[in-house]
Parts: sequence; structure tokens; C-alpha cells
Amino acid sequence: MKSHRDWRWCLGIVLAAFAAAAPYAAPATEDLREPKEFTYGADGVTTVTLTAALSKVMIGNTPYESLVFNGDYDAPVIRTKPGGTIRLTLDNQMDELTNLHFHGMQVSPLDEGDSIFRLTDPHTKGQYVLRLPPEHSPGPYWYHSHFNKGAERQVSGGISGPILVDGIKDQFPELRDVRERMLVLRNFQKTFTGRLASEIVTGSPSIRTINGQYQPDIHLRPGETQLWHLFNVDANQYFRIRMGGLRVQIISQDADTVVKEVFADELLLGPSARVSILVTGPAPGRYALTLGRANTGPAGDSYARALLGTLVSEGETMPTVKITSAYPQARNLTREPIAARRRFVFQDSEDNPNAFFINGRRFDPERVDTTVKLGDIEEWTLFNPSQELHQFHIHQLDFQVTKLNGKPVDFIGYRDNVFIPALGSITLRIPFIDPVILGKFVYHCHIMEHEDGGMMQVIQVVRPADYDQAVKLEPLGGIYGDNQTCAYLRNTGRTAIDATAPAPARPLGGSP
Repeated sequence: MKSHRDWRWCLGIVLAAFAAAAPYAAPATEDLREPKEFTYGADGVTTVTLTAALSKVMIGNTPYESLVFNGDYDAPVIRTKPGGTIRLTLDNQMDELTNLHFHGMQVSPLDEGDSIFRLTDPHTKGQYVLRLPPEHSPGPYWYHSHFNKGAERQVSGGISGPILVDGIKDQFPELRDVRERMLVLRNFQKTFTGRLASEIVTGSPSIRTINGQYQPDIHLRPGETQLWHLFNVDANQYFRIRMGGLRVQIISQDADTVVKEVFADELLLGPSARVSILVTGPAPGRYALTLGRANTGPAGDSYARALLGTLVSEGETMPTVKITSAYPQARNLTREPIAARRRFVFQDSEDNPNAFFINGRRFDPERVDTTVKLGDIEEWTLFNPSQELHQFHIHQLDFQVTKLNGKPVDFIGYRDNVFIPALGSITLRIPFIDPVILGKFVYHCHIMEHEDGGMMQVIQVVRPADYDQAVKLEPLGGIYGDNQTCAYLRNTGRTAIDATAPAPARPLGGSP
């Protein structure tokens, strides 16, 4: 592991050193395709149908049968905007249960919202309605199966895809005419049967793709600035990305715009991570976009080096666009009062390689493990006594990383996922402030092998007046039941008007 001094590596933003910038000679391949897209109309509504089915598809240049959306390994992007609405039909044509989670989005988990506690039976349809708050953060998100004990296999097959919330260019008007591109990263386990593996073995020989393509060319002109959104939509894979020595500017991490200028020589995208970067065209030539060799610790997984694609710089030189606007600011939560401090231990089983725990407990969807009052800011310290990384994620909201192994880290913005170092710890400040998050959701390790093995817990965010009743009902699933408003009304004795009335909350905007 790198020294603490390079905190960007430690936070999963950047890792290792890029090779010196130098073009290389290689045969041309197909150009990177843009993903198919569902987008919004004048009313701000994005209407989506995703059909999940076992389909014959091309994965890179190889035919397979796999579980995918809409008959394509390259799942469509869902485009929306702050204040917009996504109306989605999940048509499950698989012979197994499934559901959807909308990773990183600050939307309600109640009723038809972003709830992992609702399942769609085989050969039936499920409905989701996501209403984004007007202040919703722009950038890259993603959707994926969150079916307990089945998420790893389904996501590995292709039951996942990108979401893009427009608005980053509005924060930096000088980027208005910059070309915007989406690079969706996947990892598919090779088999001899021509079908998706029945058991996923992390680190086994695999096909790494960008937008479903094997080693595509990505074109830009010398000096040209492009805005790239990179999505890791794989179940377990860490992507350690090098771009032939090119230096890039990080604009956002996990769809949270950074609060100051940040540059990187390489990128580490852990499972579920996304990053938006500015890439500037180098001198004419071909530059390797590579996946560096990596491992997640002595008890973890290893990933072989591979060529992901090629950046091709050619044509007439263009002027480079630089950010001159002020960066949007976010409140530095280290200066805020803390309502509670909690400790969580992410543990591997000593005698069962398929069992994983948080504070000695495996996931139980019928039990609530943590109850939080709306309006509180809490400090969570996550400990990892195992000899492999774990990847922390919490649904419905973002957090600030404040310490790594007990040492303070610089503040550049919020996150929605971060790794916990092996034999180490990470400390977070989590703002349970936005009333939209009222309800029940989960936090977990986003290495899906670990998530499916039990490294996940249930949290409920409640109004302060409902706290005592919510704690009392934790063993029975909390006050929200399966995230239905009717269960909330029954368990709290509130009226429908009380349930929908806004609760006071402190905004997170403003100067740090």
C-alpha cells in the first residue's frame, strides 16, 4: 500500500504511477460507441423500460448467453436532470427474482422509490418512480440488481447500467461546448460453456470492456478537452486505470463535484465508483488505456494487467479549455456538531469463505440494525481487521471521509463509496439531513461477493418524534415495514398529512 502522504490513493481517487506519456504503435480497432439512451422530454420525465432476460449477446468480440437488459450487454444510459423524474418499468423475463437499486441517487426509498426491499418475481413487471430534488447533484450514477444472495451473479452477467444526471456543465460554463463521453467499465468471467458462469470467481480470466466493446479506440484532437464520465458497473472488479502517462483533471467523484482543483496521474475505480474527468488531447499518436495489475490484499483478489482501449490523438490542433469558474462549495462536516458516534467492524469469517459480517451480524432484511434521527450528523468509524479491502457504500446519501487509519485527510468533496483498508480503519461524517431520505435502506460492502455473503445491514432514518417507537420495532423490521407509507402510518399513528409534511432540515450548501 502507498504511504499515507498520497491520500488520494488511499481514498480510492488515484493509485500508483502512470507510465511516461508516449504514443505506441498498434493496429486500429473499432471506435468507441455511445451507449443507447433513454432521456427526458420538456416535462422533465424520463420514461424507461428495462427488460431483463437471458439473451445471446456479444461480450467484446465473443458470443455468450448472459443475463442482460434489452438484449444488449451494453445496457442503456438513463439520462435525467435535477428536479426531473424517472418512471421505470422493470420487465423481469428471467427465471429468477430480481430488483433494482439506483446507486448514489438522493431519492426516496419509500413506496415506488429506490427500495431494495421490493422484489420483482420471474416473468412479471415492477414499477419505479424516482423524483429527483431540484438540488440533486449532477454527474454519473448507475442502476443494478440488489437481489439478496443473487446480486453478484446478476450484475456480473449484465444486470446493471449507467445513469447520468445533467448539470456539471452548468457548474462550469466554460465547458459548454466540450464533448461529453460515457465510458462504462465491465468485467465478464470467461467460461467454456458460452454462458454466464453459475458461480462467480473474482479475479478469474475475464473479458474487460468499455461500453461493451473490447479494446476500442477513443478519438480526440491534439489540445482538445473532453469531459469523460467513467462508471464501474461491475460486481467485484477494481479498475486501476492508466492512460499512457496522460494527466487528467478530476471534476467529480461519485457524482459529487470537487470543491477545488484536483489532478491525477491514474485512477482507481473500486466496485460501484464513478468519476468525471477532463482529458486533454496529447501530441498526435496512439496512447494505451490500460488496466494496471492490482490486488486487494493477502486474503483478497488479484487482477491481471490488460489493455482496455486506445486513446487516438489526431487531426487539427484545438485550443484547450481550462476551468476558470469558482468551484461549487460543500460544507466541511468536521466543523459541525456530531449527534452520535458509531463503530462498525467489517469482518471475514474465519471458517466459512462465503460468510461476511458487520459487527458480528450477517444481513437480515427483517431486522433493523441502526436507527438515525433526521437532521443529525453522525460520525462513523469503520474498522477492517481482515487481510483484504472492503468497499463501503450507504444508500440514499453521501458522506465526507475525514480520517484514514486515524489520520486526517484533505477535504475535496463528498463520496458515496470508499474502501476500508485491510487491517485499518476509515472515519466518515454522514449528514442525515435531507427529508427525502426518510425510510429504510442499507449500508454494506460493495464487493458483491461480500454483500451477498452477509456484509450488509439495515438502517432507518426517522423523524425525531418517531425515534423511540422506531428503536422498539427494530427487531420486527422498523416502523416502515417494507418501505410502504401505510406501514409507517400504522406503526407511528400518524395521519397521511403528517407523513407527507416536510421536516425541518439544515442545508449542506454554503462555504466550508
